[in-house]
Amino acid sequence: MIPKMATYETAEDKFITINSTKYAYRRFGTRTGIPLFLLMHFRGTMDHWDPAFINPLAATRPILLLDNAGIGRSAGTIPTTYAGWAQVVLDFFAALNLSQVDVLGFSMGGCAAQMVSLNAPKGLVRRLILAGTMPSVGEGTERAGDLTPFMMIRDAVTKEEQRAGFLKSFFAPSDKSQAAGNAAFDRIYAARPNRTDYVSVEDAKRQGLAFMNFQNPEKASEGSYNRLGELKLPVLIANGHDDLLLPTSNSILMFQKLQTANAQLHLYPDSGHGFLYQYATHFSKLVNGFLDDASLVPVSSHL
Repeated sequence: MIPKMATYETAEDKFITINSTKYAYRRFGTRTGIPLFLLMHFRGTMDHWDPAFINPLAATRPILLLDNAGIGRSAGTIPTTYAGWAQVVLDFFAALNLSQVDVLGFSMGGCAAQMVSLNAPKGLVRRLILAGTMPSVGEGTERAGDLTPFMMIRDAVTKEEQRAGFLKSFFAPSDKSQAAGNAAFDRIYAARPNRTDYVSVEDAKRQGLAFMNFQNPEKASEGSYNRLGELKLPVLIANGHDDLLLPTSNSILMFQKLQTANAQLHLYPDSGHGFLYQYATHFSKLVNGFLDDASLVPVSSHL
């Protein structure tokens, strides 16, 4: 009897030791096909993805999730650069003997995903998806004007504080968007047994330092902005129409700078940073279509 395909909710934790550090990861979904590797947002772990978004992807391809160094169930220390985050991922790919992979990065995970693609051996990363993210410092990039949403998720400890930060920073103020945010938060919390908590407030300072280094003009040579032209692979860029954390203008800027990469842009209405959970059904279909055949996705579109 063929065992039932694992979903986000039922996937088992696996562990692998790389360079003397033990990492936790999950591999689930279909048994064949090019794996889709996903990089998580600030303070999140493998237990903080929305199954409404992940499971439609897992139904058509293998899914790989990883707790990066110092995150969730993984040992080690959180790197203070996104190049450091990316190196952990590249070492992980090598340890699994992966010859080709698709990469999706959300928020800070999208910053790291850029560095994964830029620093990977040629041909390893086949297609790249950048969700609610931005490049490193450069002309035209925009930092959030109001830091309140970020501080709410940075400082949240209790479930009530986490929900409030999630709704404020990831979703638009409309009743529709807030209702979608509440539903997504509940799905995330209910999805996994024995789930890990968000990265601690203290440990998250190292994640914040990675972002500061990414946006430091004196370290521009270590970032992605000046190297985006190196990317020749298909890239899907997506965001909500008003991202309070990493302003939507940055997604448009990346699209403009990635013309050599066959870049495609999709913005969602009445939504913010968490558009991929608010529009989980539509965005998972968009991602699946892009990964199956990039030509199925219009070059620039608004829902």
